[in-house]
Amino acid sequence: MKALPTLSFAVALVCAGPLSSRLPAAPPAENAAQPASHPVTGIVQGVMTERSSLLVKHEEIPGFMRAMTMMFLVEPEVLETVKSGDKITAQLYRDEAGKWRLRDVTVVPPGPDSST
Repeated sequence: MKALPTLSFAVALVCAGPLSSRLPAAPPAENAAQPASHPVTGIVQGVMTERSSLLVKHEEIPGFMRAMTMMFLVEPEVLETVKSGDKITAQLYRDEAGKWRLRDVTVVPPGPDSST
């Protein structure tokens, strides 16, 4: 009779399935390679070469962040191509250290009505 409780415990484990099927799945490999990002459009208010940063007055990022002026880290080559007053588009993400960064920064050419 003592074997019955042990047997029912073993049956319960088998019916529950393998432990790995009950654990959350690992994130896809492509998410590990590049953090989640959000599209940003804004006007450069300042180029801070000593901080490798741009001060950008950006539009609202729907569902993520209200419109505001923020400092964002950028790659050094961006600092050579962007100037104060430029309208830009970029991808916003948080790096491994938790700092806000922009990648894929592009200067938007002025439109025909912007000559005033």
